[in-house]
Amino acid sequence: MQISEPAEYAILGLLKGQPMHGYEMFQQFENGTLGQIVHLEMSQMYAFLKKLERLTYIEAELEPQGARPPRKIFHLTTTGQGIFEEWLSQAVQKPRDIRILFLIKLYFAQRYQPEQMPSLIVSQIQACQRFLAHLETQQHSETSVSTRASADDAAFFDLVVLRSRIYQTRSLLDWLYELQGKLASLHK
Repeated sequence: MQISEPAEYAILGLLKGQPMHGYEMFQQFENGTLGQIVHLEMSQMYAFLKKLERLTYIEAELEPQGARPPRKIFHLTTTGQGIFEEWLSQAVQKPRDIRILFLIKLYFAQRYQPEQMPSLIVSQIQACQRFLAHLETQQHSETSVSTRASADDAAFFDLVVLRSRIYQTRSLLDWLYELQGKLASLHK
């Protein structure tokens, strides 16, 4: 079992800042920028917290609340911090993951490692460039096949999907270049 959901990394990121109880973390998703990136239900939050505890990435301590039942205050373990920091420093490999995973990375890089943001963006640009080159290589080989295909042929639709992925990746690269420029202008 490993981390499989973007929200799990976001939980680690929140706990890197300070220990929190589950509802407090949930409020960060509900009322903040994280909620614009990742949708999270309360039941999911508690399931993810249990999973992260089993993985030993977080630990909980009971905090007394007078007459009310004690609440769990979660904090990041050394292992969890290492996992989070390693994840934070790596570019996502597939453009479809940029919309959620990369934005979560930027969110926490800005909070904890603002000096690393330019290198994170450069790494992401390079990953997208590699992916685009891979797609364009596929396009060259499929274009010759599609010139003989009709509009109702599977080869035609394969090319339509491939072209869509190429355009999406180019658009992401444009956005990343714009982001890189804006960040550079802020630090002048």
